[in-house]
Amino acid sequence: MNTLIPPSQEMVRILVVDDHPNTATTLARALAQIGPVVDVVSAVSGMDALEKVKDKGVDILFTDMIMPEMTGLELIEKLQNHPGGKPSYSYLITAYDVPGLKVSAQRLKVNDVIIKPVRPEKIFQIASGAIREMRQATHPTGGAAQGRRKFKILVADDTMDNVTLLTRYLEYEGYDQIIARDGLEALNKVRDEMPDLLLLDVNMPNKDGFTVLEEIRRDPSVAHIPVIILTAARLDPADIQSGLNLGADDYITKPFDRHELMARIRTKLRVKEAEDVIRRRNRELNLLPEIGKQLSALLDIKDLANVLLKRTAETLGAFQGSMFALDEDTGKVREKFEVFLNPSGIGEDLTPPDKLIRQIQAARQGLVIEDPVHDPLWLASPSSTARSILVAPLFGRAALLGLIVLAHETHAYFSAEHLLLLQAIASQASIAIENGRLSSAAAQERKKLSAILRHASEAILLFDERGRLTLLNPAGERLLNSTPIKLEQPLPEERSYEPLARAVNEARGAAMPLSRDILWHDGRAFTVYLAPMEEGGMVAILHDVSRFKDLDRIKNEFIATASHDLKNPLTSIGGFAQLLRHSDSLSAAQMEFVERILHSVKNMDELVQNMMSLAQIDLQAANTHNAVDLKPLIEEVLAEFTPQAAVKQQELVSETFDRAVLVQGDPLQLRQVFRNLIGNAIKYTPQGGRIQARAKVEAEQVLIHVEDNGYGIPAADLPFIFNRFYRVRTGKAAEVEGNGLGLAIVKSIVEAHGGQVSVNSKVGQGSCFSISLPCLA
Repeated sequence: MNTLIPPSQEMVRILVVDDHPNTATTLARALAQIGPVVDVVSAVSGMDALEKVKDKGVDILFTDMIMPEMTGLELIEKLQNHPGGKPSYSYLITAYDVPGLKVSAQRLKVNDVIIKPVRPEKIFQIASGAIREMRQATHPTGGAAQGRRKFKILVADDTMDNVTLLTRYLEYEGYDQIIARDGLEALNKVRDEMPDLLLLDVNMPNKDGFTVLEEIRRDPSVAHIPVIILTAARLDPADIQSGLNLGADDYITKPFDRHELMARIRTKLRVKEAEDVIRRRNRELNLLPEIGKQLSALLDIKDLANVLLKRTAETLGAFQGSMFALDEDTGKVREKFEVFLNPSGIGEDLTPPDKLIRQIQAARQGLVIEDPVHDPLWLASPSSTARSILVAPLFGRAALLGLIVLAHETHAYFSAEHLLLLQAIASQASIAIENGRLSSAAAQERKKLSAILRHASEAILLFDERGRLTLLNPAGERLLNSTPIKLEQPLPEERSYEPLARAVNEARGAAMPLSRDILWHDGRAFTVYLAPMEEGGMVAILHDVSRFKDLDRIKNEFIATASHDLKNPLTSIGGFAQLLRHSDSLSAAQMEFVERILHSVKNMDELVQNMMSLAQIDLQAANTHNAVDLKPLIEEVLAEFTPQAAVKQQELVSETFDRAVLVQGDPLQLRQVFRNLIGNAIKYTPQGGRIQARAKVEAEQVLIHVEDNGYGIPAADLPFIFNRFYRVRTGKAAEVEGNGLGLAIVKSIVEAHGGQVSVNSKVGQGSCFSISLPCLA
């Protein structure tokens, strides 16, 4: 087909040649019956035929063999070199089956040799069959091209007739064409236009085809473009090998058969399309680790979005990429980032609708929107250039952080494979975004911590696992001013820092936080709180308690003085009350008043004794600590309280040590601890109850438990039970007399001996008080 016009108007040109005019006319008339799709031309000789088709070639040729001036074979050979292209189908008609005729016909690629007589119906059938074959060979390609992107082919030839013919062929097949008239122009257009295939003539001005081919194959950006060499001359095998060695994908000698050329073009384009897919997949596979590495190094969300959108849009072929950061509380778009890859640098608003965001949140899955204009989740404007949209969510650990949206101008361009890749990239981006947010939050926290350290009145020191000072705040610098302090060094070995250094060395081996009271060289008193850190080392906080120590000393001195001054009048009142008790002149009512006086004096004396004990402990007046054997001490206290328990018909049992157990302490104070605990258990256990004392040594600690099945302590009162003057005001326990100092004394003495005290209790089931003290042996 030479008059190649759009398929809706396509016509097939048929040439009938016979030196008998009636035969030529009859056959032409029969062929015209095929319909308006054919243009039939008849001629009575070879010269007449060449004249009639000098401007346009033919698709189907029927020619007689024996004619004046020119045989049918000679006509066929001349038409095969016709500028308009050789016939697609050639048929030779002869009256005689001459030996060797068919061999000559095959050499000229004649489709068939027809022996006369020839009936018009047969010619009609042959021509119709040829036309059907032509349509089957051409239409599928054109239809497929409409369903896919159009391939772009560069025709590089300096002969205009060849260019015109080739472009018509390519247009009919549905390809876009570019033209280059010399080698230099061809090379420039290859680089600028990036065609899908190059039809390259060998003999061209400026640069010949082989030179152009060599330069193309040396350029990595265009080296993948397939090249078919076209030449009018029969190439020497060495030239063919040279061209193939330079990277030619195929070669065709002019004049060429249109069907053969198109078949080769389609083959090379299919191969290129497959290679493009492989290259794209490789780019996509390389993109994941590359972009992951890039994103992990970025903490600013703006930089991250720019890299993310540019790389994904380039790899997936989008003309625009947008990233939307969502508010974690409202789910609304909080911030937008965009990248435009189209030449104009102008894009569209790809903000996703709220209903689409809600669906993605519910499904935790991205979306491919093939038709944004009609999709109910998007409903873009009909004028929108975005004809295919890809949406991938950015899910954090707790919520949807944002969305990535890519747009393409081709309908249904994005596929499920694109979505899988984008979601894999989005997963890495989500991690990077969260890392950025965590880094920003950490920076804010560091600023806050720095402000706290700068303005804190307490000295704050940081030590590493080797006891070297690594950080101190301004208050710490002011405190450690007697000797210059160097970071990454231990505290200087001098008397002014000795109490602090001793506390630090003690804390280095401790697994739990501890606090120590130290006296500074200038007379100030500090409480040092030392806490270990998970990564090693410790933090030390020095709180100046000089003022509180002074106030506490004054308070304790006052309590001690007041308690001492109360002893004498109480002794006098008690003594006179005892005398009155032995008097015979008092009535029963008067005697009851005397008993009340004696009971009150006893309570007051007990209160004064407890207050004096606490004052002595607080003032550290009794600091005589020696090795004390707890075994006899506990047994003596139990023996002392056995009569009291017997009065209430209580069972007092013990499980004590089977050997001597030594602790460092004051025996009088330790005796008071056990007296208070056993006495409390008897007081707060009803008639017929049971009190049990257990003692054992475990992990270099003496553990002592005093357990009863008495009234118990409400859970609300447990945190305050060791506070001074605190008493339970509900239930049966409220009916028991007391001043609320007994357990406070226990706690003060135990802690002064380096121990700990605790309690477990349930109302109605009893209480268990536990003490732990460091064991000497």
